[in-house]
Amino acid sequence: MALPSQGGNSNRGGMYRRHRVRRSATWFIVILIAAGGTWMLWPDGNWSDSTNSTSENPQVVEESPAKTVVALEEPNSTITDTTPLQPLSVVVGTTPPNFNEGLQSLDQGELSKARIQLSATLRSGGLTDSEESQLRGVLTDISDLLVFSPEMTSGDPYAIEYIIQGGDTLSGIVNKMGLQVDWRFIQRINGISHASGIRPGQSLKLISGPFHAIVDKESYRIDLFLGDGDEQVFVRSYRVGLGEYNSTPTGLFKVRQHSKLVNPTWVNPRTRAFYSADNPENPIGERWIGLQGAEERTYDLEGLGIHGTIEPQTIGTQASMGCIRMHAEDVAQVYEMLSEGVSTIEIK
Repeated sequence: MALPSQGGNSNRGGMYRRHRVRRSATWFIVILIAAGGTWMLWPDGNWSDSTNSTSENPQVVEESPAKTVVALEEPNSTITDTTPLQPLSVVVGTTPPNFNEGLQSLDQGELSKARIQLSATLRSGGLTDSEESQLRGVLTDISDLLVFSPEMTSGDPYAIEYIIQGGDTLSGIVNKMGLQVDWRFIQRINGISHASGIRPGQSLKLISGPFHAIVDKESYRIDLFLGDGDEQVFVRSYRVGLGEYNSTPTGLFKVRQHSKLVNPTWVNPRTRAFYSADNPENPIGERWIGLQGAEERTYDLEGLGIHGTIEPQTIGTQASMGCIRMHAEDVAQVYEMLSEGVSTIEIK
């Protein structure tokens, strides 16, 4: 739902990312030719987590927050790096489709093309878990420039340059341009400290969306993708916490209309305890993204959501009442990317 207040977030600049991606690509291919070893560790605390509640019945998920509370302007925040770039081991004769093409495009600096090709490789399912993790690291590094920085890159189908006009606001620009993202995301990627500080003639980078997500319960991970169909590209992964006793349901969901809340109140469905907005003990933190079933087996599930947590140590464990919890900064980013009524979330 639209909120009138506009808060600030900032991110790292783009030139460092461009050089980093270029150098990493060259090093990456040399390692492959030399038949270097494969290694990949799970990313550490740079992943974000959020808390949410679910229903008392392990098959029925937790209640939604009680109401929306409009938030005041948020402080600046820094986008966290997630997965480091690592060498990928590929056995001769088993190279997945688009992999070599993607590496070549990456080494030539064609980042948009490489992102599509390597994302297709990732979606193909022909890699080991370790190789998938490493490939997500490469694509995350590309996204730092193409998605999370203000720099425009030639050939990017999801980025639009916009010149601010008199009377524009960030929320108004999002509506006028038909973007499937929250206005705070435009503020974030352009490094705008105060939403009211934009000026006519200023150039903005817009990301069109939509974003979609896949939650991997086994890995306690949520992957964010941009776009639809064969052109869909991987963006970034985050660590999550899940429902106790494996109560987080599987299946296909959508972001429920009018469900996204900033600084929500919440009622514990088990104890009926009420938590007001700005209460530091509110278990679901400062973001709530409500989900609804998008297929027959999930239609009847209610109360499921993605949210923050005041217990970050539970990320990577089964501790919620069924919902998907994330670190505060991570869920803030995911909140800005997912769009009501459009973005899908597959839990598997």
